[in-house]
Amino acid sequence: MNVVLFDDKVIRENLLPFTYTRPVASIRVGILTIAEKWEHYLEHTISYLTQDYLQYKFPIKTTTDNILINGAVCPTDELVLAIRQLKKGESLMSGETMLAARSDDAYSLGTTRFIPKAFSGEVTLIDQPWRIFQQNGAQIRSDFERVTAGRKSRNIDDPHTRVYGGENIFIEHGVRLQAAILNASDGPIYIGPNVQVQEGAIIRGPFSIGAHSVVNMGAKMRADTSIGPHCKVGGEVSNTVMFGFSSKVHDGFLGS
Repeated sequence: MNVVLFDDKVIRENLLPFTYTRPVASIRVGILTIAEKWEHYLEHTISYLTQDYLQYKFPIKTTTDNILINGAVCPTDELVLAIRQLKKGESLMSGETMLAARSDDAYSLGTTRFIPKAFSGEVTLIDQPWRIFQQNGAQIRSDFERVTAGRKSRNIDDPHTRVYGGENIFIEHGVRLQAAILNASDGPIYIGPNVQVQEGAIIRGPFSIGAHSVVNMGAKMRADTSIGPHCKVGGEVSNTVMFGFSSKVHDGFLGS
């Protein structure tokens, strides 16, 4: 089975300008990008069917048995099961939206008449920019369970860092915490590898931060916020998703 995440033309246009520089599935919602979620659920590497000018950076891999999945759809166990049960020439539909299809030709989406199979389960579809923020808290919770399952968090050794709801906090390797407050009473907190949380920072879950990022001194990170890898963030941030390699270290409010 070969898995390809495709860009729905209408959804891609709805998600501009984010999708000028990435496939839809490379958008981060929660801890992971949509593509990373599918890799976790399927335990399988994926490739992309996207715009021609993006295809060199995000190459497609094809075989004679391809599972084509809408790159705007976040996976669930129920959805994954339904996709695995597709036969060649069949598609999985939610209303008028194609969720997935199975084909011997990965480039056949626009030309093949698939036999539609209705999916009646719940679907999380990131088809508008505001969906990213609307769904972020729920996706942090979902990703947290999958990313941390069967693993042990690093200890918080700093005596001046206060922790609430410690069972809902996961610390990866190389993290530096100094005199911070972590409150995971209302949702999980995930801190990625080699993150630095500086003095006086306050973090409330659900919250996630990616590898090699920095939370500035005195920052206030409110719930439903995701910070990507290699970011610097300060001030007050709420219900916000910062994509990787971004910076907002000044004081002031960002979010909703």
